[in-house]
Amino acid sequence: MTGHSPLPPNQSTTTATRHQLTHNQLVGFLRDQIGKAGTNTTAVLFMKLRRAKRLDAIIGDTSTQSIINYTDQRLDSLLRDVDRYAHFSDEQICLVLSGLANSAQSILAAIKILSELHKPFIADGHSVSLRPHIGIANFPELGRDAGQLLMYADIASDIAATNEQGYHVHQPEDRIEAEVYNGLDIELTNAIKANELQVHYQPQINIQTGRCISVEALIRWTAPGQRIINPSTLIRVAENAGLINTLTLWILNTALRHTAAFKKAGINIGISVNLPPKLLEDKELPQIIQQTLDIWGVSASNLTLEITESLLIEDYESSLTMLSRLRELGIRLSIDDFGTGYSSLAYLKRFPVQELKIDILFIRNIHQSQEDKHLVRTIIDLAKNFNLTTVAEGVEDRKTFDLLRDLGCDLVQGFLYSRALPDTDFINWYRQHNVPE
Repeated sequence: MTGHSPLPPNQSTTTATRHQLTHNQLVGFLRDQIGKAGTNTTAVLFMKLRRAKRLDAIIGDTSTQSIINYTDQRLDSLLRDVDRYAHFSDEQICLVLSGLANSAQSILAAIKILSELHKPFIADGHSVSLRPHIGIANFPELGRDAGQLLMYADIASDIAATNEQGYHVHQPEDRIEAEVYNGLDIELTNAIKANELQVHYQPQINIQTGRCISVEALIRWTAPGQRIINPSTLIRVAENAGLINTLTLWILNTALRHTAAFKKAGINIGISVNLPPKLLEDKELPQIIQQTLDIWGVSASNLTLEITESLLIEDYESSLTMLSRLRELGIRLSIDDFGTGYSSLAYLKRFPVQELKIDILFIRNIHQSQEDKHLVRTIIDLAKNFNLTTVAEGVEDRKTFDLLRDLGCDLVQGFLYSRALPDTDFINWYRQHNVPE
């Protein structure tokens, strides 16, 4: 195609094999395009589908493969003959658009892809609405290194998840975050050993009483040179460096130590800790957690472990076995980011969970989108039918709080009450803000 738009109208009858490559093939293709690009722009688009919203599928059984098939069909209808893409996972797709006249065309491409994939469709008899977001990295502006371009596009996609447009072009100032990857794994290893990380605590409020009854433990780190590391970057580096299990157990130990300190200060509350799926593979995890609870004298009923929904069911039977063992200890279990993954009633019925956390994306748009409001109401009603507690993240104003209370939500957390606080600051906050019993 020789037109100015990088994505033509739906004229292509190309099959997936003409555009779709493996991960390694796409990296090779990107290197080849950079090598012969001349003055033309080559764009890397990193698209994430983890924000897939499937209102009807919460009570149905839409398969991951059905959504992948639909996405592939739409991309094949949009892409030019020279464009290629690869699935990096079920929820991550990387595209390479070569021979663009200028970098502005990469934005037009992203907008067209987002517009097309935002349209509701039917899969396995259920209505599906996707919420993709796209990060963009352009050659030659960001250099000739294919690996760097992929990393820049990945970082940009995380930024895109937080803005209204749904896309973000990696800018030179964004490189500050990218540059911390260089050697950060070594610094992180040293920081864990030297106890240089911090755990902050965001209050979770009973929506009926106004009392703080629990907190979520969140990792924070100021690296050498007073570099404040974004928590999502920190987690990504830990995962890539094989440190995520070590980091999580450090967070757990610190959080339980602080919980014991809270109790000594007269504050007996629950504590929530995020548990990465990788740690569920450790058969000694229940024993490790029990030992840590015993060391700090914290009751298992005070601890809630949060597991991300979309990752929970990738190894369904093994996850179910491990969660059952953890539940036998008396620990509470929570499904984090509920509504963004691929769970159904069948999964929800079998997993021994006590809590659903409603993803912040739906809470943020609850006043602008009737669909989001409908989804939140459905999740809350579903939770009540299963005798589960619901927690809403990202509550920043009274209007949202009042609506969630009317819908029957149980707990809220967000800036309306407090940001995440260091342990000593939290004790002071609790004493000043908690309603006396």
